[in-house]
Amino acid sequence: GAAKLTKEDIEKVFSLYDRDNNGSIENEELRGFLKDLLELVKKDYDAQDLIEFEETILRGVGYDKDGKISRKELTMILLALAKLPPEDDQ
Repeated sequence: GAAKLTKEDIEKVFSLYDRDNNGSIENEELRGFLKDLLELVKKDYDAQDLIEFEETILRGVGYDKDGKISRKELTMILLALAKLPPEDDQ
C-alpha cells in the first residue's frame, strides 16, 4: 500500500525547504520544492512541464497571491500527491 504521510514527514519537508525559517516556502525555496516534487512524479520533463506543474500545484492549494506556501498548503500538496499512482516506467 501507499506509505502513510505523518506530521513529522511534513515538518521535515517544510524545514528542508524553508531555508530562512520564516514560516513559509517562497521564491527560490518554492521553485526548488516544486522542481524536486516534479522529479518524484515524472522522470523525464522539460521546462514547459515544470511551468504547467507549478501552475497546477499552486492553483490546487488556492495559493494566496502572496507567493508563499504555508505549512497547511504544503500538507495539502503532499497529501494530494500521495494519492497519485506512480508513473509507469514500462
